Amino acid sequence: MKAKHKVLCFLIEDWGRDPEMLLPLIYFAEKYCNCEVRFEFTWNIYSIYQKQPDVVLLPNTVGLNLFFEASKYAHQQGIKVFALISEGNFRIDGSSDFWGFNIEKIFYQDFVCCWSQRSCEFLKTKLPDIKDKIVFTGATGFDRYTIYNFISKEEYLTKKNLTQYKKIIGYAGWAFGKLGNKQGLGELKFFFNYDPEKLVWVEKQMYLVESILKEAIEKNPEILFILKKHPSEVNQSIVAECLNEMSRLSNYPNVLYIKEGENLHDLINISDLWLGFETTTALEAWLLNKNTILINPDPNFKRDMNFKGSVIAQDYFSLQKLIDEYYNTKKINKFNEPEHSFYRNKAIEDTIGYSDGFNHLRAGYYFKQTVDLIEKNGLNKKRIFSTKYFIKHFLMVVGRFFYIKRIFIHLPKFKKTIWIFENYKLKNIISLKLKYYSYIDEFYKKLNIEESIKNNTIWDKIFRS
Repeated sequence: MKAKHKVLCFLIEDWGRDPEMLLPLIYFAEKYCNCEVRFEFTWNIYSIYQKQPDVVLLPNTVGLNLFFEASKYAHQQGIKVFALISEGNFRIDGSSDFWGFNIEKIFYQDFVCCWSQRSCEFLKTKLPDIKDKIVFTGATGFDRYTIYNFISKEEYLTKKNLTQYKKIIGYAGWAFGKLGNKQGLGELKFFFNYDPEKLVWVEKQMYLVESILKEAIEKNPEILFILKKHPSEVNQSIVAECLNEMSRLSNYPNVLYIKEGENLHDLINISDLWLGFETTTALEAWLLNKNTILINPDPNFKRDMNFKGSVIAQDYFSLQKLIDEYYNTKKINKFNEPEHSFYRNKAIEDTIGYSDGFNHLRAGYYFKQTVDLIEKNGLNKKRIFSTKYFIKHFLMVVGRFFYIKRIFIHLPKFKKTIWIFENYKLKNIISLKLKYYSYIDEFYKKLNIEESIKNNTIWDKIFRS
Protein backbone atom coordinates (compact mmCIF):
# COMPACT_ATOMS: atom_id res chain seq x y z
CA MET A 1 0.00 0.00 0.00
CA LYS A 2 1.43 3.35 -1.09
CA ALA A 3 2.14 5.95 1.56
CA LYS A 4 -0.41 8.74 1.57
CA HIS A 5 0.49 12.15 0.22
CA LYS A 6 0.69 14.68 3.03
CA VAL A 7 -1.39 17.81 2.42
CA LEU A 8 -1.24 20.85 4.69
CA CYS A 9 -4.32 23.04 4.38
CA PHE A 10 -4.12 26.61 5.69
CA LEU A 11 -7.21 28.32 7.09
CA ILE A 12 -7.72 31.64 8.83
CA GLU A 13 -10.80 30.38 10.71
CA ASP A 14 -12.78 27.19 11.17
CA TRP A 15 -16.06 28.38 9.66
CA GLY A 16 -17.26 30.53 6.79
CA ARG A 17 -16.24 31.02 3.19
CA ASP A 18 -12.82 29.35 3.04
CA PRO A 19 -13.73 26.06 4.76
CA GLU A 20 -16.91 25.95 2.66
CA MET A 21 -14.93 26.06 -0.57
CA LEU A 22 -12.10 23.75 0.50
CA LEU A 23 -13.87 20.91 2.31
CA PRO A 24 -15.57 19.39 -0.78
CA LEU A 25 -12.18 19.39 -2.57
CA ILE A 26 -10.54 17.86 0.52
CA TYR A 27 -13.17 15.12 0.45
CA PHE A 28 -12.14 14.26 -3.11
CA ALA A 29 -8.44 14.43 -2.23
CA GLU A 30 -8.76 12.07 0.72
CA LYS A 31 -11.15 9.64 -0.95
CA TYR A 32 -9.68 9.45 -4.45
CA CYS A 33 -6.14 10.91 -4.48
CA ASN A 34 -4.52 8.92 -1.65
CA CYS A 35 -4.08 12.06 0.45
CA GLU A 36 -4.09 12.78 4.15
CA VAL A 37 -5.06 16.39 4.85
CA ARG A 38 -4.05 18.24 8.02
CA PHE A 39 -5.25 21.73 8.91
CA GLU A 40 -3.06 24.60 10.02
CA PHE A 41 -3.76 28.16 11.10
CA THR A 42 -2.59 30.63 8.45
CA TRP A 43 -0.45 32.65 10.86
CA ASN A 44 1.75 29.59 11.43
CA ILE A 45 3.53 29.48 8.05
CA TYR A 46 6.52 28.03 9.90
CA SER A 47 4.62 24.72 10.02
CA ILE A 48 5.56 24.20 6.34
CA TYR A 49 9.19 23.93 7.46
CA GLN A 50 8.24 21.77 10.45
CA LYS A 51 5.88 19.30 8.76
CA GLN A 52 7.32 19.17 5.23
CA PRO A 53 4.07 18.27 3.44
CA ASP A 54 3.90 17.16 -0.18
CA VAL A 55 1.23 19.74 -1.03
CA VAL A 56 0.20 23.04 0.55
CA LEU A 57 -3.50 23.68 -0.03
CA LEU A 58 -4.80 27.27 0.09
CA PRO A 59 -8.15 29.00 -0.44
CA ASN A 60 -6.36 31.63 -2.55
CA THR A 61 -3.01 33.33 -3.06
CA VAL A 62 -4.27 36.88 -3.62
CA GLY A 63 -6.88 37.66 -0.96
CA LEU A 64 -4.58 37.71 2.07
CA ASN A 65 -0.86 38.43 2.34
CA LEU A 66 -0.34 35.35 4.54
CA PHE A 67 -1.77 33.04 1.87
CA PHE A 68 0.58 34.47 -0.72
CA GLU A 69 3.53 34.16 1.66
CA ALA A 70 2.61 30.52 2.38
CA SER A 71 2.54 29.73 -1.34
CA LYS A 72 5.96 31.31 -1.86
CA TYR A 73 7.54 29.63 1.19
CA ALA A 74 6.21 26.22 0.11
CA HIS A 75 7.52 26.73 -3.42
CA GLN A 76 10.96 27.71 -2.10
CA GLN A 77 11.12 24.35 -0.30
CA GLY A 78 10.16 22.32 -3.37
CA ILE A 79 6.62 21.66 -2.09
CA LYS A 80 3.69 21.68 -4.49
CA VAL A 81 1.04 24.38 -4.08
CA PHE A 82 -2.61 24.04 -4.99
CA ALA A 83 -4.88 27.05 -4.52
CA LEU A 84 -8.44 27.99 -5.30
CA ILE A 85 -9.68 31.57 -5.45
CA SER A 86 -11.96 33.07 -2.80
CA GLU A 87 -13.33 36.04 -4.76
CA GLY A 88 -13.57 34.90 -8.36
CA ASN A 89 -16.22 37.38 -9.48
CA PHE A 90 -13.82 40.16 -10.45
CA ARG A 91 -14.61 42.67 -13.13
CA ILE A 92 -13.01 42.22 -16.54
CA ASP A 93 -13.17 45.89 -17.53
CA GLY A 94 -9.78 46.59 -15.99
CA SER A 95 -11.16 48.11 -12.78
CA SER A 96 -10.37 45.07 -10.61
CA ASP A 97 -6.91 44.32 -9.24
CA PHE A 98 -6.89 40.54 -9.59
CA TRP A 99 -3.40 40.32 -8.01
CA GLY A 100 -4.61 41.60 -4.63
CA PHE A 101 -2.00 40.84 -1.96
CA ASN A 102 0.14 38.90 -4.43
CA ILE A 103 2.62 41.78 -4.54
CA GLU A 104 5.18 39.89 -6.65
CA LYS A 105 2.57 39.08 -9.30
CA ILE A 106 3.70 35.47 -9.41
CA PHE A 107 1.50 32.39 -9.08
CA TYR A 108 3.51 29.64 -7.41
CA GLN A 109 0.81 27.00 -7.90
CA ASP A 110 0.69 24.72 -10.95
CA PHE A 111 -2.88 25.76 -11.76
CA VAL A 112 -4.70 29.07 -11.42
CA CYS A 113 -8.34 28.13 -10.83
CA CYS A 114 -11.07 30.44 -12.11
CA TRP A 115 -14.73 30.61 -11.14
CA SER A 116 -16.06 31.25 -14.64
CA GLN A 117 -15.14 30.89 -18.29
CA ARG A 118 -15.41 34.67 -18.53
CA SER A 119 -12.77 35.32 -15.86
CA CYS A 120 -10.62 32.46 -17.18
CA GLU A 121 -10.43 33.91 -20.69
CA PHE A 122 -9.80 37.38 -19.27
CA LEU A 123 -6.81 36.18 -17.23
CA LYS A 124 -5.39 34.32 -20.21
CA THR A 125 -5.39 37.51 -22.26
CA LYS A 126 -3.77 39.44 -19.40
CA LEU A 127 -1.21 36.75 -18.56
CA PRO A 128 -0.34 35.04 -21.86
CA ASP A 129 2.96 33.65 -20.51
CA ILE A 130 1.10 31.38 -18.07
CA LYS A 131 -2.13 30.86 -20.00
CA ASP A 132 -1.68 27.08 -20.00
CA LYS A 133 -1.90 26.96 -16.21
CA ILE A 134 -5.07 29.10 -16.02
CA VAL A 135 -8.06 26.74 -15.78
CA PHE A 136 -11.83 26.99 -15.41
CA THR A 137 -13.16 24.98 -12.46
CA GLY A 138 -16.24 26.83 -11.27
CA ALA A 139 -16.67 28.06 -7.69
CA THR A 140 -16.38 25.10 -5.33
CA GLY A 141 -17.93 26.92 -2.36
CA PHE A 142 -21.27 27.15 -4.11
CA ASP A 143 -21.54 23.35 -4.45
CA ARG A 144 -23.02 23.31 -0.96
CA TYR A 145 -26.29 24.73 -2.25
CA THR A 146 -26.77 21.54 -4.26
CA ILE A 147 -25.21 19.02 -1.85
CA TYR A 148 -25.87 20.01 1.78
CA ASN A 149 -28.91 20.18 4.02
CA PHE A 150 -29.40 23.43 5.92
CA ILE A 151 -31.23 24.32 9.10
CA SER A 152 -34.98 24.82 8.74
CA LYS A 153 -36.88 27.91 9.80
CA GLU A 154 -38.60 26.01 12.60
CA GLU A 155 -35.31 24.63 13.96
CA TYR A 156 -33.66 28.03 13.86
CA LEU A 157 -36.53 29.84 15.60
CA THR A 158 -36.65 27.17 18.29
CA LYS A 159 -32.90 27.44 18.80
CA LYS A 160 -33.20 31.22 19.24
CA ASN A 161 -36.36 31.02 21.41
CA LEU A 162 -38.24 33.08 18.82
CA THR A 163 -41.03 30.69 17.92
CA GLN A 164 -43.58 33.52 18.05
CA TYR A 165 -42.41 34.53 14.56
CA LYS A 166 -43.64 32.78 11.41
CA LYS A 167 -42.15 35.21 8.89
CA ILE A 168 -38.47 36.03 8.39
CA ILE A 169 -36.80 38.59 6.14
CA GLY A 170 -33.02 38.57 5.81
CA TYR A 171 -30.78 41.50 4.89
CA ALA A 172 -27.13 41.22 3.78
CA GLY A 173 -25.17 44.27 4.87
CA TRP A 174 -22.92 46.33 2.64
CA ALA A 175 -19.52 47.46 3.94
CA PHE A 176 -20.74 50.88 5.11
CA GLY A 177 -19.00 50.32 8.44
CA LYS A 178 -15.65 50.87 6.74
CA LEU A 179 -16.40 54.58 6.86
CA GLY A 180 -15.82 54.49 10.61
CA ASN A 181 -12.22 53.27 10.81
CA LYS A 182 -8.95 54.34 9.23
CA GLN A 183 -8.18 51.05 7.52
CA GLY A 184 -11.68 50.60 6.12
CA LEU A 185 -11.81 54.18 4.92
CA GLY A 186 -8.56 53.66 3.06
CA GLU A 187 -10.04 50.58 1.35
CA LEU A 188 -13.13 52.54 0.29
CA LYS A 189 -10.99 55.39 -1.05
CA PHE A 190 -9.03 52.90 -3.14
CA PHE A 191 -12.23 51.21 -4.33
CA PHE A 192 -13.69 54.54 -5.48
CA ASN A 193 -10.43 55.78 -7.05
CA TYR A 194 -9.98 58.41 -4.32
CA ASP A 195 -13.05 60.35 -5.43
CA PRO A 196 -14.22 62.29 -2.32
CA GLU A 197 -17.71 62.77 -3.77
CA LYS A 198 -18.18 59.00 -3.87
CA LEU A 199 -17.49 58.75 -0.15
CA VAL A 200 -20.08 61.45 0.52
CA TRP A 201 -22.51 59.46 -1.65
CA VAL A 202 -21.75 56.24 0.26
CA GLU A 203 -22.45 57.88 3.62
CA LYS A 204 -25.73 59.33 2.31
CA GLN A 205 -26.82 55.91 1.04
CA MET A 206 -26.01 54.36 4.41
CA TYR A 207 -28.38 56.67 6.27
CA LEU A 208 -31.10 56.32 3.62
CA VAL A 209 -30.93 52.52 3.71
CA GLU A 210 -30.98 52.62 7.51
CA SER A 211 -34.11 54.80 7.40
CA ILE A 212 -35.89 52.40 5.01
CA LEU A 213 -34.98 49.36 7.10
CA LYS A 214 -36.02 51.16 10.28
CA GLU A 215 -39.50 51.93 8.95
CA ALA A 216 -39.95 48.40 7.60
CA ILE A 217 -38.98 46.95 10.99
CA GLU A 218 -41.32 49.26 12.88
CA LYS A 219 -44.28 48.76 10.52
CA ASN A 220 -43.94 44.96 10.47
CA PRO A 221 -43.59 43.85 14.10
CA GLU A 222 -44.84 40.35 13.22
CA ILE A 223 -41.82 39.79 10.92
CA LEU A 224 -38.40 38.84 12.26
CA PHE A 225 -35.66 40.78 10.46
CA ILE A 226 -32.25 39.12 10.39
CA LEU A 227 -29.59 41.72 9.62
CA LYS A 228 -26.23 40.20 8.64
CA LYS A 229 -23.13 42.32 9.01
CA HIS A 230 -20.81 42.37 6.01
CA PRO A 231 -17.82 40.04 6.63
CA SER A 232 -15.23 42.61 5.52
CA GLU A 233 -16.32 44.85 8.41
CA VAL A 234 -15.24 42.10 10.83
CA ASN A 235 -11.57 42.95 10.35
CA GLN A 236 -8.95 40.87 12.16
CA SER A 237 -7.31 43.91 13.76
CA ILE A 238 -10.37 46.11 14.38
CA VAL A 239 -12.30 45.30 17.54
CA ALA A 240 -14.30 48.53 17.92
CA GLU A 241 -17.90 48.54 16.66
CA CYS A 242 -18.43 50.88 13.70
CA LEU A 243 -21.65 52.51 12.58
CA ASN A 244 -23.30 50.91 9.58
CA GLU A 245 -26.82 50.76 8.13
CA MET A 246 -27.92 48.14 10.70
CA SER A 247 -26.08 48.70 13.96
CA ARG A 248 -28.55 51.26 15.38
CA LEU A 249 -31.49 48.93 14.61
CA SER A 250 -30.23 46.00 16.67
CA ASN A 251 -32.32 46.79 19.76
CA TYR A 252 -35.70 46.31 18.12
CA PRO A 253 -37.44 43.20 19.50
CA ASN A 254 -38.05 41.83 15.99
CA VAL A 255 -34.40 42.19 14.90
CA LEU A 256 -31.49 39.78 15.06
CA TYR A 257 -28.22 41.53 14.24
CA ILE A 258 -25.70 38.87 13.20
CA LYS A 259 -22.07 39.95 13.27
CA GLU A 260 -20.31 36.61 12.78
CA GLY A 261 -20.43 32.98 13.79
CA GLU A 262 -23.49 31.92 11.79
CA ASN A 263 -23.47 30.35 8.35
CA LEU A 264 -24.77 32.55 5.58
CA HIS A 265 -26.43 29.61 3.84
CA ASP A 266 -28.50 28.88 6.95
CA LEU A 267 -29.63 32.51 7.23
CA ILE A 268 -30.67 32.60 3.57
CA ASN A 269 -32.41 29.25 3.82
CA ILE A 270 -34.64 30.27 6.73
CA SER A 271 -35.55 33.64 5.18
CA ASP A 272 -38.68 34.17 3.11
CA LEU A 273 -37.14 37.14 1.29
CA TRP A 274 -33.51 38.17 0.98
CA LEU A 275 -32.62 41.86 0.88
CA GLY A 276 -29.44 43.86 0.38
CA PHE A 277 -28.01 47.15 -0.86
CA GLU A 278 -25.51 45.63 -3.29
CA THR A 279 -24.62 42.05 -2.51
CA THR A 280 -23.17 38.95 -4.11
CA THR A 281 -25.24 36.93 -1.63
CA ALA A 282 -28.24 37.55 -3.91
CA LEU A 283 -26.78 34.86 -6.17
CA GLU A 284 -26.65 32.44 -3.26
CA ALA A 285 -30.27 33.29 -2.49
CA TRP A 286 -31.22 32.46 -6.08
CA LEU A 287 -29.58 29.04 -5.71
CA LEU A 288 -31.97 28.47 -2.79
CA ASN A 289 -34.93 29.76 -4.84
CA LYS A 290 -35.37 32.95 -2.82
CA ASN A 291 -36.82 36.22 -4.16
CA THR A 292 -34.29 39.05 -3.75
CA ILE A 293 -34.82 42.79 -3.30
CA LEU A 294 -32.14 45.48 -3.43
CA ILE A 295 -32.74 48.62 -1.36
CA ASN A 296 -31.27 51.34 -3.60
CA PRO A 297 -32.37 54.90 -2.81
CA ASP A 298 -30.13 55.94 -5.72
CA PRO A 299 -29.92 52.96 -8.11
CA ASN A 300 -27.72 54.72 -10.66
CA PHE A 301 -24.19 53.72 -9.72
CA LYS A 302 -21.51 51.60 -11.35
CA ARG A 303 -21.76 47.91 -10.50
CA ASP A 304 -21.93 44.44 -12.01
CA MET A 305 -24.98 43.58 -14.10
CA ASN A 306 -25.97 40.98 -11.49
CA PHE A 307 -28.24 43.56 -9.84
CA LYS A 308 -30.66 43.15 -12.74
CA GLY A 309 -31.59 39.72 -11.40
CA SER A 310 -33.21 41.35 -8.34
CA VAL A 311 -36.10 43.75 -7.85
CA ILE A 312 -35.19 47.28 -6.70
CA ALA A 313 -36.93 49.24 -3.95
CA GLN A 314 -35.97 52.93 -3.79
CA ASP A 315 -37.94 53.82 -0.66
CA TYR A 316 -39.91 52.31 2.19
CA PHE A 317 -43.23 52.38 0.33
CA SER A 318 -41.94 50.40 -2.65
CA LEU A 319 -40.27 47.92 -0.28
CA GLN A 320 -43.46 47.47 1.75
CA LYS A 321 -45.46 46.91 -1.42
CA LEU A 322 -43.11 44.08 -2.44
CA ILE A 323 -43.20 42.55 1.05
CA ASP A 324 -47.00 42.60 1.03
CA GLU A 325 -47.15 41.12 -2.45
CA TYR A 326 -44.88 38.26 -1.45
CA TYR A 327 -46.76 37.34 1.72
CA ASN A 328 -50.15 37.62 0.00
CA THR A 329 -49.24 35.60 -3.11
CA LYS A 330 -45.99 33.77 -2.18
CA LYS A 331 -44.24 35.41 -5.14
CA ILE A 332 -43.19 38.77 -6.56
CA ASN A 333 -44.37 39.10 -10.13
CA LYS A 334 -41.65 41.48 -11.25
CA PHE A 335 -38.96 39.18 -9.87
CA ASN A 336 -40.28 36.40 -12.11
CA GLU A 337 -40.34 38.46 -15.30
CA PRO A 338 -38.23 36.95 -18.15
CA GLU A 339 -35.71 39.80 -18.09
CA HIS A 340 -34.87 39.26 -14.41
CA SER A 341 -34.71 35.48 -14.91
CA PHE A 342 -32.34 35.95 -17.84
CA TYR A 343 -29.94 38.05 -15.78
CA ARG A 344 -30.05 35.59 -12.89
CA ASN A 345 -29.10 32.68 -15.15
CA LYS A 346 -26.39 34.76 -16.81
CA ALA A 347 -25.04 35.88 -13.43
CA ILE A 348 -24.73 32.28 -12.26
CA GLU A 349 -22.86 31.29 -15.42
CA ASP A 350 -20.61 34.37 -15.46
CA THR A 351 -19.91 34.30 -11.73
CA ILE A 352 -19.66 30.72 -10.45
CA GLY A 353 -19.57 28.74 -13.70
CA TYR A 354 -21.92 25.93 -12.73
CA SER A 355 -24.58 25.30 -10.10
CA ASP A 356 -24.63 21.49 -10.45
CA GLY A 357 -22.60 20.60 -7.35
CA PHE A 358 -19.62 19.35 -9.41
CA ASN A 359 -17.29 22.36 -9.17
CA HIS A 360 -15.21 20.66 -6.46
CA LEU A 361 -14.72 17.74 -8.86
CA ARG A 362 -13.60 20.10 -11.62
CA ALA A 363 -11.05 21.54 -9.19
CA GLY A 364 -10.28 17.99 -8.07
CA TYR A 365 -9.36 17.07 -11.64
CA TYR A 366 -6.51 19.57 -11.53
CA PHE A 367 -5.61 18.71 -7.93
CA LYS A 368 -5.21 15.10 -9.06
CA GLN A 369 -2.89 16.25 -11.84
CA THR A 370 -0.77 17.99 -9.20
CA VAL A 371 -0.61 14.77 -7.16
CA ASP A 372 0.10 12.69 -10.27
CA LEU A 373 3.10 14.93 -11.02
CA ILE A 374 4.44 14.15 -7.54
CA GLU A 375 4.03 10.41 -8.15
CA LYS A 376 5.69 10.69 -11.55
CA ASN A 377 8.59 13.03 -10.79
CA GLY A 378 8.85 13.04 -7.01
CA LEU A 379 9.67 16.18 -5.02
CA ASN A 380 13.00 17.90 -4.68
CA LYS A 381 12.43 19.25 -1.19
CA LYS A 382 14.80 21.77 0.39
CA ARG A 383 14.34 22.69 4.03
CA ILE A 384 14.73 26.45 4.23
CA PHE A 385 14.57 27.98 7.69
CA SER A 386 12.87 31.36 8.03
CA THR A 387 13.63 33.50 11.06
CA LYS A 388 10.56 35.63 10.32
CA TYR A 389 8.15 32.70 10.35
CA PHE A 390 9.84 31.07 13.34
CA ILE A 391 9.39 34.26 15.38
CA LYS A 392 5.70 34.41 14.41
CA HIS A 393 5.32 30.76 15.40
CA PHE A 394 7.16 31.32 18.69
CA LEU A 395 5.07 34.37 19.62
CA MET A 396 1.86 32.46 18.90
CA VAL A 397 2.88 29.41 20.93
CA VAL A 398 4.18 31.39 23.91
CA GLY A 399 1.62 34.18 23.72
CA ARG A 400 -1.32 31.82 24.17
CA PHE A 401 -0.29 31.27 27.81
CA PHE A 402 -0.60 34.99 28.52
CA TYR A 403 -3.68 35.72 26.41
CA ILE A 404 -6.65 37.17 28.28
CA LYS A 405 -9.11 38.74 25.88
CA ARG A 406 -10.66 41.22 28.31
CA ILE A 407 -7.18 42.63 28.95
CA PHE A 408 -5.80 42.48 25.41
CA ILE A 409 -8.81 44.36 24.04
CA HIS A 410 -7.73 47.48 25.96
CA LEU A 411 -4.06 47.36 24.93
CA PRO A 412 -3.45 49.07 21.54
CA LYS A 413 -0.57 46.85 20.41
CA PHE A 414 -2.05 43.64 21.75
CA LYS A 415 -5.65 43.99 20.59
CA LYS A 416 -4.50 43.43 17.01
CA THR A 417 -3.46 39.90 18.00
CA ILE A 418 -6.84 38.89 19.41
CA TRP A 419 -7.89 37.23 16.14
CA ILE A 420 -4.79 34.99 16.31
CA PHE A 421 -5.45 33.63 19.79
CA GLU A 422 -9.19 33.31 19.16
CA ASN A 423 -8.72 31.25 15.99
CA TYR A 424 -5.36 29.44 16.03
CA LYS A 425 -6.76 26.12 17.28
CA LEU A 426 -9.29 25.81 14.40
CA LYS A 427 -11.17 23.81 17.01
CA ASN A 428 -14.37 23.26 15.02
CA ILE A 429 -12.91 22.29 11.65
CA ILE A 430 -12.92 18.52 12.21
CA SER A 431 -16.55 18.42 13.34
CA LEU A 432 -17.51 20.60 10.35
CA LYS A 433 -15.57 18.27 8.07
CA LEU A 434 -17.38 15.20 9.38
CA LYS A 435 -20.75 16.92 9.04
CA TYR A 436 -20.13 17.91 5.44
CA TYR A 437 -18.58 14.57 4.51
CA SER A 438 -21.87 12.87 5.39
CA TYR A 439 -23.72 15.14 2.95
CA ILE A 440 -21.16 14.55 0.20
CA ASP A 441 -21.31 10.78 0.80
CA GLU A 442 -25.04 10.89 0.18
CA PHE A 443 -24.64 13.08 -2.90
CA TYR A 444 -22.06 10.72 -4.42
CA LYS A 445 -24.19 7.70 -3.64
CA LYS A 446 -27.32 9.26 -5.13
CA LEU A 447 -25.59 10.09 -8.43
CA ASN A 448 -23.28 7.04 -8.52
CA ILE A 449 -20.28 9.37 -8.66
CA GLU A 450 -17.77 6.96 -7.12
CA GLU A 451 -18.15 4.49 -9.96
CA SER A 452 -17.86 7.31 -12.52
CA ILE A 453 -14.62 8.48 -10.91
CA LYS A 454 -13.14 4.98 -10.80
CA ASN A 455 -13.90 4.27 -14.46
CA ASN A 456 -12.88 7.81 -15.50
CA THR A 457 -16.19 8.69 -17.17
CA ILE A 458 -16.94 11.55 -14.78
CA TRP A 459 -14.54 14.03 -16.39
CA ASP A 460 -16.05 14.13 -19.86
CA LYS A 461 -19.46 14.50 -18.28
CA ILE A 462 -18.71 17.43 -15.98
CA PHE A 463 -16.48 19.38 -18.36
CA ARG A 464 -18.98 18.97 -21.19
CA SER A 465 -22.03 20.03 -19.17
